[in-house]
Amino acid sequence: MLIPNIILTSDDFGLSKIYNREILRALQSDLLTSVSIMVDGHLFRQQQQVLTLKLLAKEKNISLGLHLEIGINQSDIRELCLSQWNRFINILGLEPDYIDIHKDHLFRNHYDDIAGFCIEKKVAFRKYKETTVKLKAPDDMFIASSESLNSIEERLNVMKSNETLEMVFHLGMYDEDVVSSLNKERAEDRKRLEWAHEVINKLGLKLMSYNQLK
Repeated sequence: MLIPNIILTSDDFGLSKIYNREILRALQSDLLTSVSIMVDGHLFRQQQQVLTLKLLAKEKNISLGLHLEIGINQSDIRELCLSQWNRFINILGLEPDYIDIHKDHLFRNHYDDIAGFCIEKKVAFRKYKETTVKLKAPDDMFIASSESLNSIEERLNVMKSNETLEMVFHLGMYDEDVVSSLNKERAEDRKRLEWAHEVINKLGLKLMSYNQLK
C-alpha cells in the first residue's frame, strides 16, 4: 500500500523578524518541511535570519518557495513573477523550489499565468483548484491556520493512498508593526502544527518537501 505524503509549510517568512524567529524555531524542532518566502518587503534587512534559514534548509532538506506578492492592479504578471524570482535569487543565492501566492484568493484570475511561469522555470506550483494548467504540484492544499484541531485531524484522516497534501500554516507571534489579518492568531498555529504532527505520527503518514515531488 502506498503511503500518503504531507508537506508542512509556513508562509510569510520575510514579513516580520518576529514571524521569522518562530518559523526558524519550528524548523529547528523538525516541525516544518517547507517555507514560503516574501522578497519584496523587509527580507534584504533580515540577512542573519536568511542565512540561518538557508543552513537549516540544506541540513534538513527543506523546500524554499517564492511567496509571490501581487498588487491589486497588477497587469503584467509574468514581469512581476520574473522580478520577484530574480530578487529571491539575489537575496538567497539560490532559485526557489516552488511558487505560491500571498493572499491567493484575491488573484484567482492569475493562477494559470503563474502556472505557466512555473513551467518555464521548471518548478512546482501550490495546488489551487482553479488552476487549469497541468504542472508539478501537490494533489491538494489545506490552510490549517484558523482551523480547529478537529478539522486538521479530520483532513488527515481522509487522505487517500499515495495522495500528497500540503498543509499550510502562518507561524509567528503578535507583531505590532505588521498589518496582518492573522497577526494575533499566528501564535496558535504552533499548537496546530504540533497537533498535526501527533496525528501524522499516529496515522503513519510520510513527511516530505516540495523537493521530493514528482
